[in-house]
Amino acid sequence: LHLATDAAVDAHRALVDVVHEHGAKIQPQIVHAGPDGLGPEMFGVTSLGPSVIPSYLTGRPSVEITADQLVEVLDLFKAAARRAVEAGYDGLELHAAHGYMLLGSFLAPQRNRRTDEYSGHSARGRLRIVLETLAAIRSEIGDALPITLRISGYERVAGGRPIYETAAAAPELVAAGVDAFHVSGGVIDRLVTGMVNGADDGDEVNIGAAAAVKQVVDVPVIAVGRIHDPARAEQILADGRADFIAMGRPLLADPELPRKLRAGQAHRVRRCISCENCIDAMEQRFSVDCAVNPRTGRERELATPRAVPAKRVVVIGGGPAGLEAARVASERGHRVTLFEGAEQLGGALRWASVLHPENQPFLRYLCDEIKLGSVEVRLGQSVSAQNVVAAAPDAVVVATGGRVAVPAVPGADLPHVLTGPGLREMGGRLVGGWRQRLMRPAAVRAATRVWLPVGRRVAIIGGDLVALELAEFLARRGRLVAIVETGKDIAPEIGNKRKTEHMDRLDRLGVTVHVRAAVERITRSAVVFTPAGGTVRQLAADSVVLAGTVEPDTALFDDLVAAMPGVEVHAAGDCTGLGLIRKATEEGARAACAI
Repeated sequence: LHLATDAAVDAHRALVDVVHEHGAKIQPQIVHAGPDGLGPEMFGVTSLGPSVIPSYLTGRPSVEITADQLVEVLDLFKAAARRAVEAGYDGLELHAAHGYMLLGSFLAPQRNRRTDEYSGHSARGRLRIVLETLAAIRSEIGDALPITLRISGYERVAGGRPIYETAAAAPELVAAGVDAFHVSGGVIDRLVTGMVNGADDGDEVNIGAAAAVKQVVDVPVIAVGRIHDPARAEQILADGRADFIAMGRPLLADPELPRKLRAGQAHRVRRCISCENCIDAMEQRFSVDCAVNPRTGRERELATPRAVPAKRVVVIGGGPAGLEAARVASERGHRVTLFEGAEQLGGALRWASVLHPENQPFLRYLCDEIKLGSVEVRLGQSVSAQNVVAAAPDAVVVATGGRVAVPAVPGADLPHVLTGPGLREMGGRLVGGWRQRLMRPAAVRAATRVWLPVGRRVAIIGGDLVALELAEFLARRGRLVAIVETGKDIAPEIGNKRKTEHMDRLDRLGVTVHVRAAVERITRSAVVFTPAGGTVRQLAADSVVLAGTVEPDTALFDDLVAAMPGVEVHAAGDCTGLGLIRKATEEGARAACAI
């Protein structure tokens, strides 16, 4: 969306009217792309920055903007604000955060290298263009709209703007026309790691800066940045550290979050798990979607109208695909029976919740919704095609998971060599007689800090996402871990941001990573491998884990299709091929919507 021409006003007005029909407020965020615009690529125009600096998005260098061009930019901001008023918006937000685009780049000492009155060498010079922009907008629209300023409280990079400078500038910004501060943090960098907070960043990374601004101004302060737990958000407000909480990713995970909180149903909120699938989606698919909410971006395609007539549906498999299929089918009014061969629901998601605690709220959400949806759950029951035929369902969803294929390596049969499934089985034996109490992922994590079925030196053969998470898990428990991957890259199934964060963590934990490594054999004390273009090496190991790869396993699906020609049979999840949580939930939802 843009507000660059008068012709855009009608489209904005239509958007505003729809939002107002539902009793909500809406404001646009206006920004001049400056050095980070796509103008050179799309229109052949030059990017303008405070200095000659490379675009974070394209790498193309900008041209230093002149004083005359800055006057023209101020006119553009004035016109955009006027159009926002004409469209009926309830306010506007001026984006000056994250050390990029035009205003953010002027505010960032490491990006602003000017020596004139907008000098990057002084706080006054860096702030000047923001003050001038506010003055220009107020001269155009007066007090017609409140203005929120989005700003990085501190930039979290060497030479970046510190908290005290932002707090010191806040009163002057209020005097210039700011009605609220939206305090973010960090700068956009190679992979937005400093701007979009990951799972290891905690959930209060920007709160200190928001609180510092709030102490010196009498206008509302909005805090943002991976505040995914509604209870934690309420506590931040109760502590007086912010006046509002802004959420982005949590609303992709559950657009109904505000309504659920208002209705006292916080326990039914589908929590964001910080998997960064949404970031990967923008990078890889030029779209926005969500791993835990397959309807995000597909609201019309995956609508859940009441099914007429209701059908008897059998879901086989209690992993994320099967649970989502059962949940959606039940929501649509079908009578659902879910079979799971294990004694607990969750499948691969339960193991993933042990390695990555952020997954646990999603597992809990799916299990709770299954109970609320009156799904009949039968645990500890392996199902054959004959069993399903005898049940005479109207539709079947097969979500039985894939088949783990481990590499054929000489020495793989040695007693200190484990596979992923074998490691899980040993973990199950760990909890022994307290199984029902301890098999919760959090309890298993705690138990593994006391004992693990591996030696001190662990070699993991395979470098997919599960292998990376396992390596981090073991390293945090005092193991010396090495990853040996035959391919040229690790975790090709995830995007660059998440992969870089994993690599940074592996680095900090002392995990060594070998790629393009041909594994020759496993001995009783080492993994023997040959790096690309190198000579044979030995990697000392007390335990070896063969990560393996998940392959499709459609045997039951094929049998049911052959045995039940008049019945809908769908397949979902890893039984159709390896995928992350997003694939499992999407295929489960699609199957349920198709019935």
